[in-house]
Amino acid sequence: MIDIHAHILPGIDDGAFDMECAVEMASLAFESGVEIIVATPHSSAYGNQNLWGPELKKAIIDFRQRLKEEKIRVLIIPGMEIFASSSVPQLLKEKKLIGLNGSRYPLIEFEFENYAAQATEILEEITQQGMRPVIAHPERYLYVQEDPTILNLWVDMGCLLQINKGSLLGRFGYEEQMLALELVRRGFAFVVASDAHSSSIRTTWMNDVKELLREEFSASAAQALLEDNPLKLLKNQEIEWMEPEWF
Repeated sequence: MIDIHAHILPGIDDGAFDMECAVEMASLAFESGVEIIVATPHSSAYGNQNLWGPELKKAIIDFRQRLKEEKIRVLIIPGMEIFASSSVPQLLKEKKLIGLNGSRYPLIEFEFENYAAQATEILEEITQQGMRPVIAHPERYLYVQEDPTILNLWVDMGCLLQINKGSLLGRFGYEEQMLALELVRRGFAFVVASDAHSSSIRTTWMNDVKELLREEFSASAAQALLEDNPLKLLKNQEIEWMEPEWF
């Protein structure tokens, strides 16, 4: 499996607090069948927080070396979870913020409340640059729960949706779970990821969601959401637009 959303770099954000925690997270992921993890530290234009530069590059190199020493066969790939603001499109253009594995697929997150109009404007600017935003955990945004038809617009614009495994497993609440399951059923979901923050809560273990997807949907759905589609993102491949069952 490939996990495109994990806060696993040690000491960078609110994820792994040190190298030992990061190693535990990588080990847990490997035991559950994950072979590639995209390290996606929270990144924001505000205060130049975690822009793509020497600090993040060194953190990835150091972490890869430690995993090699520990013989944990998980490949760590660079990425970011980018908080959407008006300056993000320009920073992406300047490569101060990057897409998943440096691709044209940036992972974008929003405020959880009262942000639908701003989100749409920012997504439009990003897509106008030839990029295709991957929207992080849309099932968790309150305005999407209240009116999921906004996803019709975002997907029609070319955006792709990343669902959290914790949402599908009911760990964020009933509304989040029901919407996440519906997004998979309707064909809106493009990828499922851990959004892991530690080795004990919101973990990198992915086998449980793989089994859920197989049981609730199909083995082919699990493979697409956890293997095939994530690989397309990391390879920066063209992705065919598949029309979902609209809201």
